Amino acid sequence: MKQKLLLSTFLISIFSVISLSQESAETDTLIQPEISTGTSDDGGDYVLESFAAIRVLNNHSIEMIPKRSLEFIVAHKFGDLAGSNGGVENWFGFDNLADVRIAFEYGITNRINIGLGRSKGVGLTTQVADGYFKYAILKQQTSGMPVSLNFVSALSIPYAKASTDSTSITSYPTFLHRFIYTNQLLVARKFSDRITLQANVGYNHRNFVSYLDQNGLFFAGLSGRYRFTKTLGILFEYNHILSRPGAVTYTNHLAFGFEILTGGHAFCLMLSNSRGVTENLFIPGTVEDWTKGQFRFGFSINRRFKL
Repeated sequence: MKQKLLLSTFLISIFSVISLSQESAETDTLIQPEISTGTSDDGGDYVLESFAAIRVLNNHSIEMIPKRSLEFIVAHKFGDLAGSNGGVENWFGFDNLADVRIAFEYGITNRINIGLGRSKGVGLTTQVADGYFKYAILKQQTSGMPVSLNFVSALSIPYAKASTDSTSITSYPTFLHRFIYTNQLLVARKFSDRITLQANVGYNHRNFVSYLDQNGLFFAGLSGRYRFTKTLGILFEYNHILSRPGAVTYTNHLAFGFEILTGGHAFCLMLSNSRGVTENLFIPGTVEDWTKGQFRFGFSINRRFKL
C-alpha cells in the first residue's frame, strides 16, 4: 500500500511539472548561442545559469543561491531497476526505497551558502543529518575570468542508535566517530547557453571504518549539462575514487539526468548506480555496478523562495 501511494504521488508530480513546463515553453524558442550575463551587486558582469540548480544531479554545482533566498529540496532514489534485485518482481525498483533527503539551503550572501538536511541513509549508515558550507571563490565573467571556482565543505552525522557489536562500523565508540565529511573544489566553465562542463577534486573522510577500509579517500570527477531549450536539458556526473584500498569492492558514482525547468521549480529525473543522495554517502559508499543492472531511478525537486 505504501509503495502504491508513493508511486502515485510521484507520477502526479511528474505530470504536474511537465504540464507547467509545457505552458512556459509554448512561447520558448531554441536557446541562442550567446551566453546569458548579468550585473551583480558588486558590479561584476558575470555569466549566469551555468547550471539550473545548486546540484548537478547529486553532487554540488558551482551555482549559488542568491542572497536572502531559501531553497527547499526533496531528493529521492528507488531500488535497482534491473539485475537480481530489480525487474518486475520489485516493479523495477519502485517497491524499494534506496534513500531520500529533505533539506533547506540558504544564501547568506551571493557568495556564501549554507544548508541543512536529513536523509534516510544507505546500508548500515542510517538516519543521517547533514550540513554544508559553500563559498564562491571566482565567478566566470564575459571578459577576464574564464571559469567559476567554488569551495564546498559538507558534514554528515548518522544519529541512529549505536550497535552493541564492537566489530560493526555502527558501534561508534565515541560521538566523533560518527562524523563523515567531504571537502572539494569545483571549477566550471559555461561555453554557451547550451553547454557547461564542471570538474571537481576533493577529499572524503570517515572517522570510523571497517578494518579493511581506509578513513580518507581522494576523488576527482567530471559533470556536464546540455540544454535543448530554456526548460529542458540533460546532465551527467561522475566521481572517481583515486585512493581506494584493494580489499574494498566499492565502485564509482555515475549518473545521468534529464531536467525540466518551470518558473519556480527545478525538476530532475535521473538514473544512477549509487544509492546515497549526499556526497558523504555516495562517494565512499557506492557498491553497485551499471553492467550488472544495479542502477536506479531517482528524482529531485528544488523550490526557491525570496525572503
